[in-house]
Amino acid sequence: MVFCSKCGYENSDDNNNCEKCGEVLIKRKYLEIKSYENFEDIFTQSNFEKIDEITLEGYNTIIENITNMGHYYLKEYYSNTNLNKRQMTILNKIKALAQAYSKISYKSSGAELGSYSFNIIRVDDRLDDAKQIATLIHELSHHLFSEIFEQILMYVWGCSKSDAIEALAWFALIGSPLARLTNEYCAHTCEGRFVPHGYQNYGSFNNILINEFASNSKKDQDAITFGLVMGNTMAQDILLILGDFIDYDLREEIKQQFKKDFSYPPSYDQILLETNNVFSPEDKIASIISILKGGFEAAKDKKMREILDSFKENYTEINKD
Repeated sequence: MVFCSKCGYENSDDNNNCEKCGEVLIKRKYLEIKSYENFEDIFTQSNFEKIDEITLEGYNTIIENITNMGHYYLKEYYSNTNLNKRQMTILNKIKALAQAYSKISYKSSGAELGSYSFNIIRVDDRLDDAKQIATLIHELSHHLFSEIFEQILMYVWGCSKSDAIEALAWFALIGSPLARLTNEYCAHTCEGRFVPHGYQNYGSFNNILINEFASNSKKDQDAITFGLVMGNTMAQDILLILGDFIDYDLREEIKQQFKKDFSYPPSYDQILLETNNVFSPEDKIASIISILKGGFEAAKDKKMREILDSFKENYTEINKD
């Protein structure tokens, strides 16, 4: 038997995911599952080398597990709230999906339509329904990107989720301009799959591109190319997860909401760069390893470590609720 590292449920050894909560099962004895609560235990040479052990098979199991988690928590959400999905607006359906994975907080100031950090999606509820839908999908994509990296670390290190693991995964995904560009392009790509073409807002991506990659050097151009291709590659896997929930009928409802809320024509000139290229499965795994190891190594810098420590404090504060 295998005990779930998240909820403790006893599962058959044949299961890849917990029957109760959908968490990926670490195929080891329960008492051997580690819990990393501080970075001193995480930052060892052994753990650094184990990052190389993620395989395509293990990665695909993680994608399947995250999808299963969503189904479990979405079903639980509808059960606990006694909501009738058929009678809900499309905005509330997308909110329910976002809440199956993350927390939602509402903002009413600032120019940003929304943001994501530390398991919280923030959206401006003064926006019309269509813009809120696009924002929720965009920010949920950031969360799922982080969730994938968290579960990779759990998988290779044989450990349960902790504030330190979540902080390190998020740090690896936003700790450098290249990581931020990759993360942002991924979220824009996922958003673009579900909203009518020409209604995406690429402001956050273009800001990173202009402010942090202004040079025409070959180094910057190579970095941009990697960021776009890796972002698009990860988006395809996140779209597999989201596509399990946002089916054809929901996509049609989203289109109708956009037609209702927008009187002006779509714009196709916002994004400065675009790509349809993706990495091969093998190159994707190699790139994930590179990003995680890069975050691991960057945390050795004193200033970067202070940022990582602050991330952990934020997760601790939010997760205790």
